[in-house]
Amino acid sequence: MLGCPADEVTAAHAEDRRRMNLLPGITLTVTVAGQATQGEYALVEAVLADGTEIPPHVAQLEDVILHVLHGEVALVVDRRPSTLTTGATVVLERGVPRRLTATRPTRVLALITPAGLEQLLTVVADPATDPDDRAALLAVGGVSAVPAA
Repeated sequence: MLGCPADEVTAAHAEDRRRMNLLPGITLTVTVAGQATQGEYALVEAVLADGTEIPPHVAQLEDVILHVLHGEVALVVDRRPSTLTTGATVVLERGVPRRLTATRPTRVLALITPAGLEQLLTVVADPATDPDDRAALLAVGGVSAVPAA
């Protein structure tokens, strides 16, 4: 897969999966970490409560392929709104503003390429991380908040 021998790319064992609460209403599970793919990609599952919003932001370093496993999200990409329902997939290219809101309880898979963002999210989601440091950490990782998507 993506230049990696199939026997080297395996889903994380249940005990190795990193589950974290990123924001209120968002639980992330790193299913395949970038270290398993030589940094080529990471796979993250997100469970979003109804009404949960991922605020407007721009990711400069990675592209994200988002697949809705169950539920529905309102997505605004570069000021263009759309609705994604169960089975829908969208490519979120780096450098393009985006905002996502769950309009009902939702599960999505995010394929992040290249990998790295999943490690940053682990640090940002850690309750020990000072809330004032979170925006700075995200900015260093190439993710910045924007006024509107």
